[in-house]
Amino acid sequence: MTTFDQLRRRLELSQQHTFPLSFQEFGLELSVNEGVFSSLDFQSWRWYADNFPSVAGKSILEIGCGFGLPGLYLAKLGAASVVACDINPKAVTNTLENVARNDIQNVEVIESDIFSNIPRHRKFDFIFWNCPSIFAPDDYEYRDNLERAAINPGYKLLSRFLSEGPEFLTESGSILLGFASDARDDLLSEIIDANDLASVLLGSGTYPHVSVTWRIFSIRKRA
Repeated sequence: MTTFDQLRRRLELSQQHTFPLSFQEFGLELSVNEGVFSSLDFQSWRWYADNFPSVAGKSILEIGCGFGLPGLYLAKLGAASVVACDINPKAVTNTLENVARNDIQNVEVIESDIFSNIPRHRKFDFIFWNCPSIFAPDDYEYRDNLERAAINPGYKLLSRFLSEGPEFLTESGSILLGFASDARDDLLSEIIDANDLASVLLGSGTYPHVSVTWRIFSIRKRA
């Protein structure tokens, strides 16, 4: 079974639960709807939320918000503001529901293909994306929106993110890239160099019975 076959099977199984899935995490009342990455089957959101740099007073843009974490948790931790976006309209709806359920006031949720609907004048201290890490050929065609959150044809999404992201940063801001250990680090390095960026690994970790290590990189323009 190929990597793509394994992933597709995991995605299929993740949608065989009874939805919505309801649970508590980080003191929040949460639900996950059908058509959104399942919190039971994909655990990276929990690790990134638990290992994020201090956000007190910071403005944050989260790309690919899914059902709302870690963005909601960062808002609760004291971020000045959080803009959460996703290309999947079901994820946008799901996050809005979780924002309302927890009465969180400093989160704005929009539908956006990476930065396509982010106003050019907006600037953020942190721009975070748990970026799709599974490499595929340039001409790969997604079967559904769930695959968009895991598969990155030609790493074009990563290239767009790192080339456009610095425009939306404050003077001292940084891109925070979530990038799993099953990713193509060689291509990440090429994209970083091509955009005159510098990268620092802030942390890495995993959970028992999980086959990948999650990593978070701080990326910004070279001095």
